[in-house]
Amino acid sequence: MSRRHLALVCLILLNLTRVAQADDNPVVQRGLAFLKSQASGLDSGEGAIAALALIKAETPATDPSLANLMGKLNARFTSPGTYSPGRSDGAGIYETGLTIMAYANLDSVAYKPQIEAAAKYLLSMQKAGGCWDYGHGEKGDTSISQYAVLGLWEAENAGVDIPPSTWDRAATWYLANQGAGGGWVYHPGEGGDENMSMTAAGTGSLLICQRQLNKYRKAGDAIHPLLIPLVAANVAGRFNPDVSNKRMNEGIQRGLGWLSRNFNPAGNATGPSVFYGLYGVERIGALADRDTLNGVDWYKVGERYISARQSGNGSWNSAHGETPNTAWCVLFLTKATAKTLAKIEINRLGAGTLLGGRGLPTDLSSLTIAQGRVVVRPMNGAVEGMLAVLEDPRAANADAALAGLVSRYQVEGPAALKPHKDRLSKLMSDPDQGVRRVACWGLARIAEMDVVPRLIVAIGDRDQSVVDEARVGLQLLSRKIDGFGPPSPATPDQKEKAARDWKAWYDGIRPLSAETADDLSGFDPPVRSKP
Repeated sequence: MSRRHLALVCLILLNLTRVAQADDNPVVQRGLAFLKSQASGLDSGEGAIAALALIKAETPATDPSLANLMGKLNARFTSPGTYSPGRSDGAGIYETGLTIMAYANLDSVAYKPQIEAAAKYLLSMQKAGGCWDYGHGEKGDTSISQYAVLGLWEAENAGVDIPPSTWDRAATWYLANQGAGGGWVYHPGEGGDENMSMTAAGTGSLLICQRQLNKYRKAGDAIHPLLIPLVAANVAGRFNPDVSNKRMNEGIQRGLGWLSRNFNPAGNATGPSVFYGLYGVERIGALADRDTLNGVDWYKVGERYISARQSGNGSWNSAHGETPNTAWCVLFLTKATAKTLAKIEINRLGAGTLLGGRGLPTDLSSLTIAQGRVVVRPMNGAVEGMLAVLEDPRAANADAALAGLVSRYQVEGPAALKPHKDRLSKLMSDPDQGVRRVACWGLARIAEMDVVPRLIVAIGDRDQSVVDEARVGLQLLSRKIDGFGPPSPATPDQKEKAARDWKAWYDGIRPLSAETADDLSGFDPPVRSKP
């Protein structure tokens, strides 16, 4: 591997660990310690937001405090498919949304039944106008509606079917109640000033509704002109939103404009709790992909403000009490929404699983049905188009493109893949482990020895399925049935030893020339990365 390539790998690893590093912040750690100290005395309402903060800060599920909090959430499910929040009225909607968020971020697969039952409750509480509110109110509450939207968003990302009309009606309500200045108030029609907390709530909710509705707007779009699916892709059903994308964009831009003009944690337009508002701003930064608001680095400003106001016991306090405010500060500092978006992208790209789309099933040439879905069927078309689908994070049927690659290789052999060696090499750095696994598979079957260094680097991958595919590829190229490992699963030490053994073999069978010396001079087996 050249020094340039090694630098690129290091940059990718830095980006992948940047968010995790925020969790090592001593300010965050003190906040977590406070939340853990309160866990036993919290009800399921405050317990839900405390649990979410702990989960977003990478607290393991085995942590006693987190396990205690999750037990309180579990108690709200009296039987399979039956859920009722511990709190009533609008407070129950907050609790339910946060409960879904906690389950979805802890283990969306294991807790899918709970997520589905809680989502059903939220759907039943949506008002005719698209909002959520206290009791029998019909005008809507911007804050309560925000947490319903957040909960349903996490639920749909976890695989729960949410009617598209839910998003359409919610977006309609938010747009109808946007203020003249582009912001929102807590209770439309009841006075009050537009503030940071509610404007972040309104803008963020519109951004989420837009994301969820876009798949219906694009349902008829072709993934790539070079590909012809043999079986129709599993796209969203037909639905024509009442709210146009243009109208939603206008509302979002007006909300972003208000935040850009008024973002100031120390100002008077934050709402009752500035910490609540800052968590909303974090959500805007992630959803709108903005590092700054009117040239101001919102994260640095918010981080300084929060760090300077932490109490001696590790908490923060403002309207609504210590536990919620401490949780909001932890969620801001750990960039909680950015983590959700990263998880969504990984899941959408397949995360190495069959139903996700980009895994490597045993038999890619056959039609497979799972849970009523068409999972894999090879595509016809140019290999360039299949690779384009793998590179496109919007592609919902990348498994079919992968099947097409395998099918083409079975017919044409290495000649089908050789022209695309550079593109496959780039896919080795893809954030999705399923795509990296495909890249290992493809490079090995090009049957050229200069791909060996790339496969050796993949031996150190953080995902075991990628390691396994790289090992098989090296065995194929070396004609060594047993090879040098590593075993599956492998420890970091075993990966490092296997990489060094494979490198020693490669150095022994390929003489270095002037042309190849630079390519290998910077190569070293992968260094253990932070888990």
